[in-house]
Amino acid sequence: MSFGEASKKMKEHYGIEVPACAIEKITLQHAAKMSEWVPEETQKQAQMLIAEMDGGMVPIVEVDQKIKDEEKDLRKTRKVLWKEAKLCFARDHKKIDRIYGAVIGSPDEAGQKLYKCAERVGFTENTYVHGLGDGAPWIVDQMESQFGAQSHFLIDFFHMCEYLAEAAPWCDALNPKEWLNLRKNLMKEGCHKKVLEELQARRSQLETLPESNGLDKCISYFEKRISYMNYEEAREKELSIGSGEIESSHRHVVQKRLKIAGAWWSENSANLMLQLRTARANNDWEAYWKERRKAA
Repeated sequence: MSFGEASKKMKEHYGIEVPACAIEKITLQHAAKMSEWVPEETQKQAQMLIAEMDGGMVPIVEVDQKIKDEEKDLRKTRKVLWKEAKLCFARDHKKIDRIYGAVIGSPDEAGQKLYKCAERVGFTENTYVHGLGDGAPWIVDQMESQFGAQSHFLIDFFHMCEYLAEAAPWCDALNPKEWLNLRKNLMKEGCHKKVLEELQARRSQLETLPESNGLDKCISYFEKRISYMNYEEAREKELSIGSGEIESSHRHVVQKRLKIAGAWWSENSANLMLQLRTARANNDWEAYWKERRKAA
């Protein structure tokens, strides 16, 4: 809940008046300590991991310090914008418990978070990593840079289908749904290169197309990512072909707190709150407080 609501709850349940600003200060202080705290390592070795990454926008406020020193009305010093919170997780392919990482920062920082998540769930030099995502270049790059030949990345099947759906009316104007369903099945059967060749052949048959059209978009998307569309291989290994896990995780790990009504964050505060949110999701909460009590 918001810091303001937390202040009301303290008064309601305990009869203690604590200003919202004090609750925010204490919360972020612990978040900073938690971001530096390293949980005890468990000796796990996983044969195969599922790893997913995705980005989602959160509201950020930036203050221009130069203007702030000269301007009396502080509202004029603020710039409101949206920045991408990069969320990732790793889990053993036979288990449902996930270890999360999150950051508002560079792709490399997000990749480092993912690697640490993988280590916590048993990543070793003999572990195979099944990566999933929507095909954003930074996600593909980080999967490959963090795990190299030990991983294979797969484009989210449903995201890919959105591009096929845009191309369908250009390939079969009379029965676009039937055309789409057939191509979906071909993609699942490992005929991704055949589908791309068909799209390219259809494009060569059409003399003129609007500047922005679904067929060209689909072909461009496929040509850049065709090596990450082997859905048949994943299904043979009984692995997921959709990245719904990370997309739903965004809602309950990131958005549930950082996108509540009226909330705007500095980038630093948002990053600290992400560390709290992922610590709770990783079941690290009690372990952290146990360490704090020992240190007290």
